[in-house]
Amino acid sequence: MQAYLYPIEQATLHFLIAAFLLTMPYTLVQYIRYGAVSKLRALILFSFFFYMLSAFYVVILPLPDPATMLSPHQEPFMQLIPFRFIYDFVTKTKLNIRAFSTYLPALKQNVVYEPAFNVLLTVPFGMYLAYYFKQNLKRTLIFTFALTLFFEVTQLTALYGFYPYPYRLFDVDDLMLNTLGGVIGFFLAKRLLVFLPTRDRIDQKNIQRSVRVGYLRRVFALGMDYIVFAMVRFVINAAGLQRLGTQALWDFLLMAALFIGFALVQWRFKQTLGKALVHIRLTQTRAGWPLPVALAVRYGILWLLVCFNLWRATLLPPVNGFEISELVPVGLLLLIGLDACIGFFTGKTLLYERISGMKNISTKRLPGADLV
Repeated sequence: MQAYLYPIEQATLHFLIAAFLLTMPYTLVQYIRYGAVSKLRALILFSFFFYMLSAFYVVILPLPDPATMLSPHQEPFMQLIPFRFIYDFVTKTKLNIRAFSTYLPALKQNVVYEPAFNVLLTVPFGMYLAYYFKQNLKRTLIFTFALTLFFEVTQLTALYGFYPYPYRLFDVDDLMLNTLGGVIGFFLAKRLLVFLPTRDRIDQKNIQRSVRVGYLRRVFALGMDYIVFAMVRFVINAAGLQRLGTQALWDFLLMAALFIGFALVQWRFKQTLGKALVHIRLTQTRAGWPLPVALAVRYGILWLLVCFNLWRATLLPPVNGFEISELVPVGLLLLIGLDACIGFFTGKTLLYERISGMKNISTKRLPGADLV
């Protein structure tokens, strides 16, 4: 069993690294597609990725030492006799149906556990295909056969030429047993996973949840807009225009252009690029102020906060050698964090939104409904 435990251990380690790197892109894609993130969908997709990684590692690991593969290989590379596993079981097993004492020793024989494991290897694949990917029996059969053929070809080609000759056997029985496992998984999914919501139901719930605009969704919108701003700043720096003035002046002008641009774009198009990607836009929460004035107040407050942070060293000189300005970023973060916590638990909008009379709402359409 150690031959199977080692690949799964390696797959677990590499999955954790990959999951850490993929979480943010995955979350962004979910916001773009659905306007919300489903925990159940994330669990399904990440578990599917872990399963596929584990299955592939079981097929190729442990890798042999290249130094041991310098001498010519004498053993066959392929086993092309169908149902050879049945012959091996009949001729080599210790199992005696009438003697219970032979059951456990028989299970430890490779002629017993290897065919069984080849079936079990693709049972989850068939279940994922049937439940989440909504494939019928015919497609499940084809996809499972294609997957196991990929595994066997990987073995036959010695990791596609990485090694001088195959270190695993291409076995036609594996093709049949793996494909059988996918079919079994298909029928098991129809019986065992009926308590889980369908994929269509997950999608519907996601769109319903998208009505609420959370802080993480807004952070992603801000991140996309900042990328646009960074590209503009890169062009300005590449053109050398910043040499026409001091760095402080250019920081001031760039920040002013950023917030004025945000206000103008949302006045004209109701959304920035980042907000459009995650399906949100600004709306006024109270009458009285014209839209341009409300936008000017909203982004004016943010602009003043940013400029104060940029020029904190100038505005707050040291006192008895103590840099008061170093406390400004921490203080601003604490205030913003406290305001966000209050909004999270009470449902209130952020302070600068209440002052400007504007907030973010979702533009994701519910099935058969108008914009929310």
